[in-house]
Amino acid sequence: MASNPNTLSATRRDFVTALQAGDGSRAMQLCRVLLAEDSRLPQLSFIVRETGKIPRGKLGLRNLKIALLSSFSIEFIKLPLTVLCFLNGMDAEIYLPGFGQFQQEIRNQNSGLYTFKPDVVVLSVEGTDWLPEIYTSYLDRLSGGFDHVVSSFHEELASLIESFREGSKAILLVNNFVPPVWRQLGILDGQAEMGQAQLVHKMNELLSSICRKNPGVMVVDYAGLVLRFGALRWYDERMGHYAKAPISADMLLPLAGEYVKYFRAVIGQTKKCLVLDLDNTLWGGVLGEDGPAGIQLDSVYPGSAYLAFQREILNLHKRGILLAIASKNNMADVEEVFIQNTNMLLKKEHFASLQIHWGHKSESLQQIARQLNIGLEHLVFVDDNPAECAEVLRALPMVTTVTLPQQPEHFVRSLLEDGLFDGLIFSQEDRQRGDLYRQRAEAEVLRERSGSLEDFYRSLEMVMTFAPMDRTSLARSAQLTQKTNQFNLTTIRFSESDLAERSTDPDWLLTTVNVRDRYGDNGIVGFMMARFDSEALDIETFLLSCRVIGRTVETAMLAFLCQQASRRGIQLLRGRVVPTAKNAPSRDLFLKHAFQKAEGKESGETVWTFDLSKGSVDWPAWINVITGEPAISKQ
Repeated sequence: MASNPNTLSATRRDFVTALQAGDGSRAMQLCRVLLAEDSRLPQLSFIVRETGKIPRGKLGLRNLKIALLSSFSIEFIKLPLTVLCFLNGMDAEIYLPGFGQFQQEIRNQNSGLYTFKPDVVVLSVEGTDWLPEIYTSYLDRLSGGFDHVVSSFHEELASLIESFREGSKAILLVNNFVPPVWRQLGILDGQAEMGQAQLVHKMNELLSSICRKNPGVMVVDYAGLVLRFGALRWYDERMGHYAKAPISADMLLPLAGEYVKYFRAVIGQTKKCLVLDLDNTLWGGVLGEDGPAGIQLDSVYPGSAYLAFQREILNLHKRGILLAIASKNNMADVEEVFIQNTNMLLKKEHFASLQIHWGHKSESLQQIARQLNIGLEHLVFVDDNPAECAEVLRALPMVTTVTLPQQPEHFVRSLLEDGLFDGLIFSQEDRQRGDLYRQRAEAEVLRERSGSLEDFYRSLEMVMTFAPMDRTSLARSAQLTQKTNQFNLTTIRFSESDLAERSTDPDWLLTTVNVRDRYGDNGIVGFMMARFDSEALDIETFLLSCRVIGRTVETAMLAFLCQQASRRGIQLLRGRVVPTAKNAPSRDLFLKHAFQKAEGKESGETVWTFDLSKGSVDWPAWINVITGEPAISKQ
């Protein structure tokens, strides 16, 4: 679509002004406008050039070091990747060795890859380059079979990952393989005992199996991405021959977007809550005019498209995404829909917060964030009305806002294509998250009715279980370090491979915290990682899910650390607080528990100590504690 030069010029000026003012949220918002207007090379170059002028750290971006290893010329992805990283709060540093050097880079422990010390590595290898026996020499090898090809690939990939892990703890993303566009047996490929498409599928299954066995190694569904856009559109055969650059220039932005889904999860920026409008969003029509039975929500278009949209929203709920409503409507009318309209796939109990009134949507979003105790930056607001979206964008630029297209059949794509809710881990706690937040709401009602805080704590009937992190809790522990922001003393992110390595060292204590109460099992909601040395137990990670903040769970966690230090004959507990924009609720943890401030730095970081020879942190009297030994009753 051609851009309006005057509008584009004004947006560019506003973008530069926001950058210079250090308003990162506003600059990102304007950057999205610029890309919607024009996402071609000159626009990308402008964005990268202007953001590059701003001193690192001024915009509050998270630095992310990315290494791109490939079998083909991939350097043209650098511009779109840098821009999309910026849009998602990342300041990208990118390492790009020569193409075709991925084996040498990984296997040579002195290579530039390991000197660069990346946070995440992308291994982007086309099937034609890694498995020519399947892609280009298929007919020559057909009579002899492909068992040797399969076993050789298995050994090579496993060996490559092993070499990588010797030199790096980074997340490794590995592209899978796209089936050949033109099969050498033509229409008989599906009839062969082992056709090319079947062989590629087998290799992809093998690749996935190997990656699953290695923490921190993940498959990028490159084949699925190419399928979505179409192979004939994806590949540029001329540039493939001419410059070993087979991917069409206009497909580099979608490819960069696919990688950014993983990067966002690595830095803990996966969105947590989907906030939805109602009229012409969850159903067709206006409730106040059409009534609960008259809205469009059935098996006939357009009602069928709204049903498909609700089905995908329900799938997000099952993945652990919180749902909320921000609608200008009468509450009684909405209640009628939930009760009377049997076509509604989404029920009232699926929503963790309901803001249904005639006030501004931005006010509703702020109330939802407060009620759920999550940051506004973790909300995604979806509405069909551009004016409502514009109001939210002006008032709350940190909220990701999705304006739905006019055609409801395109709603699902608008919601899912950016992967805003995609994470690196899917845990049992994710499956239960909606129920857990309802439990939390019930507990808050109980708090209001209780005569005192102690009465409230006792009435919760809390049971805490401390357990060493093991293979069954590894993924959840890593997830907590990646996603927890508010009650997190240092906000250091760890991959599964980081934690797995430390768990084998006897000097490291890695402990998960599970909390049950009268309303149900909250699952693993806390994680601690501390290191024993000759004089102290040093706390490196101390975090707690916002679901159980304010119940003295953190006190019991400190008491547990005191207990573990004493058992080792250590008389000093030492921890630090690294302040961030989001962890204010945890900053006074040590002060509240009689730790002594030992050091303060210009950055705001503080170091605290507790002398165990003079006492200990007391266990809360209203919590039953299980530590792998007989329960410690404090009632």
